[in-house]
Amino acid sequence: MLTLNQLNNLSELPDLALCKLDNWDLISVAGEDRVKFLQSQLTCDVTTLKPGQQTLAAQCTPQGKAWSIFRLIVLEDKILLLQPSSVTEVQLPELQKYAVFSKVEIKKETEYQALGLTGIESDQYIEQKFNTTAMAGPASLIEDGIVIKHPYPSLRYLIILKTQQAESFIQNLTDKVKLFDDSLWNALNIEAGITFIEKQTAALFVPQMVNLQALNGISFKKGCYLGQETIARTKSRGINKRALFLLSGNATATPQVGDNIQIQLNGNWKRVGTIVSSCQYAGSHIQVLAVLPKDSHSENIYQIQDINDSRLTILPLPYSLEE
Repeated sequence: MLTLNQLNNLSELPDLALCKLDNWDLISVAGEDRVKFLQSQLTCDVTTLKPGQQTLAAQCTPQGKAWSIFRLIVLEDKILLLQPSSVTEVQLPELQKYAVFSKVEIKKETEYQALGLTGIESDQYIEQKFNTTAMAGPASLIEDGIVIKHPYPSLRYLIILKTQQAESFIQNLTDKVKLFDDSLWNALNIEAGITFIEKQTAALFVPQMVNLQALNGISFKKGCYLGQETIARTKSRGINKRALFLLSGNATATPQVGDNIQIQLNGNWKRVGTIVSSCQYAGSHIQVLAVLPKDSHSENIYQIQDINDSRLTILPLPYSLEE
């Protein structure tokens, strides 16, 4: 199985690459109250979503800090939350404890499996395999699962299939595809400016600090939900002074989630932020997503604390942060 550090950058993507998302969990929310329950817990408006639709969303503490950010996927009989496995041990009990008076069942999903497909031939393969030519939006229900299209930074598909069908899908692609671990999928998320909370950063950031509002993961029109007061006040008063930035550079060691970012000021280094996602390509090339002051700009030079030879600069995000 290939890894990201066998590529110099994403321009070297194979024509067809399959990522096994082994370090991601699917959380299943089933039962007749699943929509009503999640509406009271999450930042997105679950009531507007129909089977075959999806969105980014967050589950927050009562103080408005994100336990987790995930991709919420609506199936006919359940709702799935896709998130990094590391955060599940702290997030899942927090979600379950509020469900005791609702007719819902919340657990780690075992019936379905998540895969990522990317490369210039992925579009054609998906159309042939699942007959998704008539996709009206970014997601399409298929037999035994769902296909979700991500158009940037490189064409890619998130595929959720029942486990048996997923294994067959992988087997049928064996001689057509380069198989990667999920370090490639992580790098594609970083390039797209999308972060997912890991255990190290759970309950540290208001969702606006990781740009969730710019990715349509927060509804400011829905009713009350856990943490809503803080999130709404952050918007209405304009009090959020931090945002998610994409940085690129070089380092001899791989940066870790939770590492500190420093800025060079008057010949000294000062801590200004926290890494929430990171990846390392071949050689010393790295990219990270980090929460920094909103007035940070590309002329600054940044360093990862304790990696003294690291140097990073800010790159443009593929979306706007303008309100």
